[in-house]
Amino acid sequence: MALDDTGFELCLLPVSTLLPHERTVGGHVESLVQELRRDGVQKDPIIIDSRTRTVLDGMHRLAAFLKLGYENAVCCAVDYASDKVRLRRWARAYVATRDDELESLLGSDSRIKSVSPSQGRAMVDAGNVGLTMISEKNAGVSAHDSLEEAFELVDEVDALAERHGWERRFVPEDEALAELKGPNTLVLLVRRLSKEDVVGTARSAKLFPCKTSMHVVDPRPVDVRFPLKKLDAGDGPALLEKIASGPHRILPPGSLYEGRRYKERLLLLNQSD
Repeated sequence: MALDDTGFELCLLPVSTLLPHERTVGGHVESLVQELRRDGVQKDPIIIDSRTRTVLDGMHRLAAFLKLGYENAVCCAVDYASDKVRLRRWARAYVATRDDELESLLGSDSRIKSVSPSQGRAMVDAGNVGLTMISEKNAGVSAHDSLEEAFELVDEVDALAERHGWERRFVPEDEALAELKGPNTLVLLVRRLSKEDVVGTARSAKLFPCKTSMHVVDPRPVDVRFPLKKLDAGDGPALLEKIASGPHRILPPGSLYEGRRYKERLLLLNQSD
């Protein structure tokens, strides 16, 4: 069921065939489970690569469907090789309870080399290192360009943040340095990812940490509002075809949807009301 002029396709697919490439946050999955039970609809499609069924957006939705026992989910299949799908990164921003905790983190690990904040950002963006951690005055970079080593460090910093009660936020990579607002703040960013990194990780099942990749899909398909009771029903495909061929609406870049502001256009799918 192709969506006109987008090159995208809406489809009902078995959740067992979808391949996530990132881990999920248990609390967010549980919140989605409760939301699905309350609303009775799948609000947004899971966005997948049409060739490999790698999940590009919707890891938590997939986990919620698996937990609820649904066999199928509404997906939007896209050509991952297309320039309509761009791969970006999320940065992690931490707010520590004390600034000396950050200095200890940056200076005590032999896997981390001390550099200036500007060097740290330049080196990770050039792909010379796997990860950088930047505070207001100092920075550190990983000794190698290995993503596997970088993700081990991400997991360790996440665990440290949880133990010490640090606040953790996820921000787009181009907004990362704006999060450095005092001596007790730290930004963590891994090197640029490739689409091959994403697909290879999904196939290997050795997943990225949560909220590592950011996929910008233009236009981003949202607001399908598909009834959960139809996901596994015989007339589900017919209803999905009606939605795919029905009226749609485009919102411009910068629009707010479900509490988040998107950089790309939004394609509102179910406009039959």
